[in-house]
Amino acid sequence: MNKELYLIRHTTPDIAKDLCYGQLDVDMSSSFNDELTNIKQALNNLTPDVVYSSPLRRCSVLAQELFPESKIHFDNRLMEMNFGDWEGKKWNEIQSHEMEQWSENFLELSPPNGESFNSLILRSEQSLHTILERRCSKIAIITHSGIIRSILMKYLRIPYQNIFNLHLNYGCIIKISIYESNYNQVEFIKG
Repeated sequence: MNKELYLIRHTTPDIAKDLCYGQLDVDMSSSFNDELTNIKQALNNLTPDVVYSSPLRRCSVLAQELFPESKIHFDNRLMEMNFGDWEGKKWNEIQSHEMEQWSENFLELSPPNGESFNSLILRSEQSLHTILERRCSKIAIITHSGIIRSILMKYLRIPYQNIFNLHLNYGCIIKISIYESNYNQVEFIKG
């Protein structure tokens, strides 16, 4: 069965620009309604067969607003990376030696009491496997940039070192068409 995955990043969070947040459950900014309208227009009345979402508020509220008639399946594996002790701190408040070590090998190393990017990739793959097992053709996933990047690594065959070169705006929409013939196509619908 051919499938269409719609990866939708949450809208702008209500945080300071230099704040480290991953699994910190933050609210949406005052621009939420405008961003919601733009996402709805870009989705062009999409009616997915199934909707999955990160349980974090910035995704769950968006999922419910976008697809009010759908049952939302909340999956903890779709949450953003856990930055552990760094969550809620300003980036410049994090010990520079910790940041340097992590930056040199973020695939394998994790922030203190957090998780590595490789751990995020593994749980993202597990979630995606569960989602794709469903007998449905149109699937919406409302999630975070880390999860979207890990999925794009798979379908675009981008090495992890380069995936952060890809800019993903808040509210971006990426459609991945998965064909039975093992051919996949990625389309950026909204920046």
